[in-house]
Amino acid sequence: MLNENYRNIIVIGASAGGLEAILAVLESVPENLGASIFIVQHIPSYTRSNIDRVIQHHTKLRVLKPEDGAPIEVNTVYIARADRHLMVEPGRVVVSKGPRENRFRPAVDALFRSAAHAYRERVIGVVLSGALNDGSSGSWTIKRFGGTVIVQDPEEAMFGDMPRETMQYTEVDHVLPAAKIGGVLAKLSGQAIHPQRSRNVASAKLLELEIALAKGENGLGMGILTMGKPSSLTCPECHGALAKFEEGRLIRYRCHTGHAHTAESLLAGVRDNVEKSMWEVMRGMEESKILLDTLADQLEQSEEYELAGVYRERAGELVEQSKKIQQAIQYTDQSTVQQ
Repeated sequence: MLNENYRNIIVIGASAGGLEAILAVLESVPENLGASIFIVQHIPSYTRSNIDRVIQHHTKLRVLKPEDGAPIEVNTVYIARADRHLMVEPGRVVVSKGPRENRFRPAVDALFRSAAHAYRERVIGVVLSGALNDGSSGSWTIKRFGGTVIVQDPEEAMFGDMPRETMQYTEVDHVLPAAKIGGVLAKLSGQAIHPQRSRNVASAKLLELEIALAKGENGLGMGILTMGKPSSLTCPECHGALAKFEEGRLIRYRCHTGHAHTAESLLAGVRDNVEKSMWEVMRGMEESKILLDTLADQLEQSEEYELAGVYRERAGELVEQSKKIQQAIQYTDQSTVQQ
């Protein structure tokens, strides 16, 4: 059973390049840690992952992919399932298919927020290698509730965006190579603390609502749009209206269906949709070119050469236009890579 006077709820978030960092962390964690560890590694929704088996080979702690409602047990590592959020409540694990956050399910922010709300000062958040900034909002919430935040050294991480962005928006407690984080976790979890049950946190209602959304409850019915500032932007996932929220210097958005985005992940989603639209335009032009050539062939067989020539000319114009669209797509890709 977990002692409420110790930092014994450890939440870890990782994305691209994160598995190697997770293994490095867990290899140095003792088997008598006296804490529970919860890990969100971004996993494609369409894949069957054996990440729990891989991790089990690198730690003496028990490793599980929990079912919804599973009890939280000491010296156990809980791994998020593909296409399911992993969250915690007092004494139990929550597994849900709520809306994506930062274009991911499971999402690091969903886990971190739920842990901060349920366990306050007892939480240690760890952000490892990954692109964009899932985990930044959740880390900010952990700190608001008196928890501790550790990030992998961005210079060491394969993808330094997630730890670097967390450092930008949150005053983190430790910046360390992955191999040294496990030892710090063991030290921190062995130090007694004095939880402040009466800690007053602003916007607690919003936090509770966001946790409920991640569990799959209806955002519109719960009034999510009224809790943020109106925005002229729309959600790249469902095209719903977005409300704007500010957490310190971090700007976030939520739509009425529940999808959540930081400004950075929203920009990435908009770019993806723009590229998709350009490919669709290009496809339409090339299909029109094929149909015009087919009609021109039929007209030439009927010796209607003048009209056939008009169709050939239109087909040629569409070829040139589609080339320009393809060049625009390539330019967009190059701009994204350069950033």
